[in-house]
Amino acid sequence: MDLQFPFTTAAGVSVTSLELRRLKVKDLKAIGKQAGSDEVLLEVLGVSRMCNIIPEDLDEMDAADYQKVKARFLEYVGITPASSVGDGATGEMVPVSAE
Repeated sequence: MDLQFPFTTAAGVSVTSLELRRLKVKDLKAIGKQAGSDEVLLEVLGVSRMCNIIPEDLDEMDAADYQKVKARFLEYVGITPASSVGDGATGEMVPVSAE
């Protein structure tokens, strides 16, 4: 996947594209164990595994590119229907507690 806004990692590596891979159950187990109940961390860890990049390097990725990659992650784990990824459609509205 080509990035609209390339970035540089902490190690000085320029990232202009990412190779995405489908996750396996062992990936989901590791992500869940590490993230616990933190949904944002769960997404970040999932995206980092899917892109084979460390989570700290994702901090430098532009938000627009991250949203595209995150949408693909959500599709891969079955949270977002494949038909809505990339077409501007929004997913199901889920109520979230303010606490």
